[in-house]
Amino acid sequence: MSRWLSPSSIGLALSGGGPRGLAHIGVIKALDAHGIAPAFIAGTSAGSIVGAMLAAGLSWREMRDIAASTFWPELFDGDRLERFCAQHLPATFEELERPFVAIAGEWPSRRLVVLREGDLPSAISASCALPGARRPVIREGLSLLDGGLACPLPSVPAREMGATHVVASDVLGIASVLRAVGVEPTAPAVRRFFPHHYRRALDAADTLIAPAIPLYGLLPVGSGRLDAVIAAGEAAAHAALSQRLRRSA
Repeated sequence: MSRWLSPSSIGLALSGGGPRGLAHIGVIKALDAHGIAPAFIAGTSAGSIVGAMLAAGLSWREMRDIAASTFWPELFDGDRLERFCAQHLPATFEELERPFVAIAGEWPSRRLVVLREGDLPSAISASCALPGARRPVIREGLSLLDGGLACPLPSVPAREMGATHVVASDVLGIASVLRAVGVEPTAPAVRRFFPHHYRRALDAADTLIAPAIPLYGLLPVGSGRLDAVIAAGEAAAHAALSQRLRRSA
């Protein structure tokens, strides 16, 4: 365990990002190498799939094997996504090994909805329901769509779960693209152009991981591409965690 973190205090926030979300697997691999086991997990859209797997006790290796045997574009279909979840995950939040929340957006208000109990596959389906491509998922009388509508990077929900240190994995690409051209995304002059909910997410993240994912990460078909996307997440996580360790030394 890294000395700057307490096992009971770590929250992991996993952003949306479609198939780019597979880079979260590499982030989890790096956390494992550093001896960091998040006590609280929050996921939006693609991040809700990987986050639920982690909360269910799956290792990064198991996630990688599942990813390699899955044709990810099929999961844009709600019924197929729920069958996928039923195959690989417990039926309910209550059966998970660690606290986990899935983030959705209420339609049409775009209000943030934090799903934390009851049926797990439908919650993940709601978190991943892209507007225009999917009908809303009805839960608890609410019409729910993709969590990216309200909270693409769920750092704030992770902190509200009880985390005192939030590690945020952002595969949306905004931060990594800016850094690639020499611009620091956390700089005040840059942050003011971001949507309010994204600025709040950056503020709530103690350690920000922003993988530089190749363009083919939009559709990582084939084990070589999959492993490259996972490696991008792992490399970014190692860099961010090592920097945090140097600061705390």
